[in-house]
Amino acid sequence: MGLSADIRELADQTILALDVAHDYYTLTKRAWGLIRQVATEGRNFTFVSLQTGTRVDQRTILERSRRYVAENLASATFQSFVSIFEDFFFDLLRLWLVAYPESLSKKQLEFGIVVTAPDLATVILAVVDRELNEVKYGRVGDWFAYLERLAKLGVPTAQEIDRIAEIKATRDILVHNKGVVNSTYLSKAGKHARFEVGQKLEIAPTYHLSSWGSIKKLVADISTAMIEKAPGGGR
Repeated sequence: MGLSADIRELADQTILALDVAHDYYTLTKRAWGLIRQVATEGRNFTFVSLQTGTRVDQRTILERSRRYVAENLASATFQSFVSIFEDFFFDLLRLWLVAYPESLSKKQLEFGIVVTAPDLATVILAVVDRELNEVKYGRVGDWFAYLERLAKLGVPTAQEIDRIAEIKATRDILVHNKGVVNSTYLSKAGKHARFEVGQKLEIAPTYHLSSWGSIKKLVADISTAMIEKAPGGGR
């Protein structure tokens, strides 16, 4: 396939993955709602975990279910949204850099990799992967600045970049600091910071949905703009 087709396929797969992740959230939330309805109707039941030995009845389910949805389910699927976007973003950069490796012509590579590579394509991919590994450790704003230098897409907007930076900062706090806000979150989130140091992050339903929507829009806008830039993409 050509570059335009590769980008389009990546975008389609990413949008599908985001939809699947959100469907999991929605359907699981509704399933818990049905279980709560059964419990409130006075029906008695018991669940037993064969792995942990934990035993819960309908009263325990009523107590735990809302926390499971509001905290565990929301957090897990939100983190999935961000991971899917990160994979898309760097896979997209990889496609572009492999197609246009000239921008990396001054990069250095260990001689052993060069002499053992079966072909030039393998060497190019090694240089690209090393480059992307360095970019990943930068801030989200730096990611998009790098993309703009490469392809001059003109998207996303500065406001959208700030928004995704806060989303990524939220994900990082959930993963690395047990959801407790610290100064690193404030620095990464900037003016879009939603909490203060020491507070526990929350993934409210409205935030969960808007984050998913923002990420989907970014995927669509960036891929569309890049396809237009690729050879034959504007046809």
